[in-house]
Amino acid sequence: MQNPDAQAKALIGQESAPKPPPPTERPQCENQEEKLFVPEEFPFPFTPYSIQKDFMKSLYSALEEGKLVQSQLSKIKLRDEKLETLKRNHVSKNQEKQFQKHSSSVKNDLSEETSSNEPYEDIDIILEDGDVETNDGFDSDKEQEEDEESLGTKIFFCSRTHSQLSQFVGEVQRSPYGRDIRLVSLASRQNYCINKSVQKLKSVTLVNERCLDLQRAKKSRPTACDVDGKTVKKSKCLTGCPYFQSRAVERLRDDVLTEVQDVEQLVAKGQHLSACPYYGSRAAIKDAQVVVVPYNTLLHKSTREACGINLRGNVLIIDEAHNLLDTISHIHSSELTGHQLTHSHSQLTQYRDRFHSRFGATTLLHLNQVIFIIGGKPGCNPIESSRKGVDTKLYTLTDFVLSAEIDNLNIYKLLRFCQKSKIAQKLRGYTERYQPSVNLNPPSTVQKKETGIRAFLKEISSKNNINTLPNEQDSAYPAYTETISANPLLSVLSFLESLTNHSEDGRIVCSRQTTVGKGSVKFLLLNPAAHFSDVVKEARSVIVAGGTMQPLEEFKEQLFLSAGADSSRIVEFSCGHVIPPENILPMAVTVGPSGKQLDFSYQARNTLAMLNELGRLLINVCNIVPAGIVCFFPSYEYEKLVFQHLERSGVIAKVALKKKIFREPKKASNVDEVLSEYSTTINGSKCTQDKNSCNGALLFSVVGGKLSEGLNFSDDLGRCVILVGLPYPNMKSPELQEKINYLNTKKPGSGKLHYENLCMKAVNQSIGRAVRHKDDYSTVLLLDQRYSQPHIQAALPSWIRPSVQTQVKFGPMLGQLVKRAVTLVTIVVAAPSFAAATH
Repeated sequence: MQNPDAQAKALIGQESAPKPPPPTERPQCENQEEKLFVPEEFPFPFTPYSIQKDFMKSLYSALEEGKLVQSQLSKIKLRDEKLETLKRNHVSKNQEKQFQKHSSSVKNDLSEETSSNEPYEDIDIILEDGDVETNDGFDSDKEQEEDEESLGTKIFFCSRTHSQLSQFVGEVQRSPYGRDIRLVSLASRQNYCINKSVQKLKSVTLVNERCLDLQRAKKSRPTACDVDGKTVKKSKCLTGCPYFQSRAVERLRDDVLTEVQDVEQLVAKGQHLSACPYYGSRAAIKDAQVVVVPYNTLLHKSTREACGINLRGNVLIIDEAHNLLDTISHIHSSELTGHQLTHSHSQLTQYRDRFHSRFGATTLLHLNQVIFIIGGKPGCNPIESSRKGVDTKLYTLTDFVLSAEIDNLNIYKLLRFCQKSKIAQKLRGYTERYQPSVNLNPPSTVQKKETGIRAFLKEISSKNNINTLPNEQDSAYPAYTETISANPLLSVLSFLESLTNHSEDGRIVCSRQTTVGKGSVKFLLLNPAAHFSDVVKEARSVIVAGGTMQPLEEFKEQLFLSAGADSSRIVEFSCGHVIPPENILPMAVTVGPSGKQLDFSYQARNTLAMLNELGRLLINVCNIVPAGIVCFFPSYEYEKLVFQHLERSGVIAKVALKKKIFREPKKASNVDEVLSEYSTTINGSKCTQDKNSCNGALLFSVVGGKLSEGLNFSDDLGRCVILVGLPYPNMKSPELQEKINYLNTKKPGSGKLHYENLCMKAVNQSIGRAVRHKDDYSTVLLLDQRYSQPHIQAALPSWIRPSVQTQVKFGPMLGQLVKRAVTLVTIVVAAPSFAAATH
């Protein structure tokens, strides 16, 4: 079992019912059971620690009262949160009766899509006025009222990576509730698709589009004819995907609800039943008790609604929440390149011209408005020089819309048009069928005023291009022709949706490059709470958990309080670590072997003095510390620079005498192979008795990279963790500067605090890769004189902070390592397998 690496704290949120109850009562959710008493015992599959029992009781009580809980935990939180919420659901006496009552009447939403017999001709890619009516504006259509009674409180478990979600499902399977719980795992089409022709596509966007294309494509069965050859019966058409069939999906849905399965198991079951796992899992949401879902699906409102996820009155657990603020900002940010603007403009123009006579007046009006927003004169070349040099500017949403001259258009209404008409999918079908080339520089004698976003990229930058002669650029570049294979309009629509945010909540970052095509416009979300308020209001409780969530005040202010949560609903729980203090040895190392002060700041870290000092230190540490050592660098670029220098100076060859050296790969597909070899090397080194031979491995990794989160270097895989410098983000980044300025306007000094926290959260995540259970032990070396500063040490995890030793001389630090190696060398803990290392 694995235990917490830190305190435990939690935030829980709830929405008031439509009709507020009397002040003495708490808001009641529909079909909510009577209040349950907190049990004294919980059915753990193992003997729990006292802090686990305390956390379970605290969380159970918070769920009953519909609070908001923020929790700083480690891997132990998976079992604690799961068991506590499952137990609360399990004691509901009415839920099973409700399930039996409704399971027989579950409706299949796929039947309508699979029963159409309309031929797949041009009519499938032509817009019709009847399908795109938008007179009432973006919000004109009333939301469908749920006609089905709630089946009780659901638990939505949300995490960042696929492996973390699979780990949680595995814990549910091993729990006492594993046989009784109806759990469904949601994932993307890319993870769930079993159609080999679609699996070959590398892009998530292409997989999604191809899936929708196959649903539109029809396979006609032979019709029944009489003796004269006349048709007497028209047969129904099937979809182009053999796995998207109503009955097969229903069978898979029922199978999902009878047995707890992770993504891999559900894919295997889908292959066995020849049924689509993606739609089978979605069909099972209504009758499920626990829904496992990735960040991108749950935290994005339109995606959440498209999947049929209803948070009202239900419990939401967000795991790995230390990066929740950044994750929400990233999900709701969007970027649009000049190439995408040019391509989508050309595609839409040719699409309109081809079917002009078949469009209704309303459709043609909206289509022309979309083309106008994209902007630019016909024939604008993406390789045309926009200016001499590059720069980046930021705008408020209002200033950007005014500058692009699109303020007179109703963007909400146009987005509704694009959504209802499915213009992106139809345009995709048009380009695939006719494969039009984008002639971006056709001959034309008519000069038209440039408008829209693309023209904005070019116009503003050209103001400073005073050395360019008239027509110089036009003659410098030949006609540019490119065949479009993707759907750039989706990116355009995503960016337009970003423009509907409140002006104060975001900024537009305009990056002008040497050519129009390389330029870009990006929406940067500054206020993540704007997109989290619905979650806080709708859910009965929101449990936010992570291993490195300190400082909590920043987290609460930027997310929960800004999202409308009342401070009285916030509950915090904290506890210590279960490992003995002597099992962790953290040291702030301020000097190197030659006595030089260690300064790995951006200004000094590339000097020969620092690189050589780091090389000497690694040789000394590798000669003393047995088994595995993980060394974290601030960036991939710096890791590459250090490795190349150490290789040239002979340090790598000296280290290789004791440790086999591994480097974190940039490609995610190579991570498993590197970790497997790393683990195998460490296990193999223990089989030799020769003290002069290789005694383990050294892994060069990157803070915030693929190995700094979600992976456990427990036992011999991480007997020492080294952090080189402090990984502060680039202060010159326009996006970061705007974020800091925005926070300072909300609360003076909060911008600087945010900058410090970005660094220290990354440091704490890397530290947390080691010491994963009570019998584990490790050394943490913080290489930089800045780690001796009190405010830096105050930002370290609370469980490690009291043990930090500041070493102002290298000799005593080395002595501590030797003493520790001698004292603990008799403790033999086998290095875990690669499978264990990945969790």
